[in-house]
Amino acid sequence: MTTFPVPDTPSPSKWRAFLRARFTREGAVGLYLTVGFVACLALVVLFAALADSIVDLHGQTPLDQQVTAAIEEFHSPARDRAARAVTFFGGHSFLFPATVVVAAALALRGRRVSAVLFAGVVVGGLLLEVALKIVYHRARPALWAALVAEKTYSFPSGHATMATLFYGGVAAVMLHLSRSPVVRGTALALATLVILWVAYSRVYLGAHWTTDVVAGILIGLFWVVVCATGTEYLARRKPLK
Repeated sequence: MTTFPVPDTPSPSKWRAFLRARFTREGAVGLYLTVGFVACLALVVLFAALADSIVDLHGQTPLDQQVTAAIEEFHSPARDRAARAVTFFGGHSFLFPATVVVAAALALRGRRVSAVLFAGVVVGGLLLEVALKIVYHRARPALWAALVAEKTYSFPSGHATMATLFYGGVAAVMLHLSRSPVVRGTALALATLVILWVAYSRVYLGAHWTTDVVAGILIGLFWVVVCATGTEYLARRKPLK
């Protein structure tokens, strides 16, 4: 009777040593790359599934129709003003100057890696968003008169994308620079809140379908993860800046 060797099962001590090594300065490089790759892959799959549904239904998904039709009932002069104020913080007129200010401030303080991370997040993500708008050329909602005038294509939402890039980039910089759980948690919570408010304002104003803003958030997160992973990789191979 032929017998086959049974592979050795790693002992608990070996597993503990392996896990500890992943959180050392040297071992964490591989961990960051692995986690970043998995996160990017998941975001790409989600975006592809969403975009596929848009193409198959010619841009008219039941969710989009129902949400946009229902949200008109919530309109009021006060809410309209609030939505316009919120959407301003996801627009180019605010985010472009703010990006220059944040990147310059980081560079002047000697945080060159963080400055490059932040600028790369916003500029690279913008180019990706513009390219996707051209590829999908989805029309804007027309169930009721929009409260803002837009001339570009609808999918993905530029405001949702840019808000995710900018505020997600700020959160990524804070995660890179600080080791305080309070600072990190606060940065992530505030970034998430602002991004969701900007995304909601675009649907409320009639500028985008719900799937437009979801797609914008996915794209923004994808590019933030790409840049943040690359930055952490470089920072852990060289002296921190």
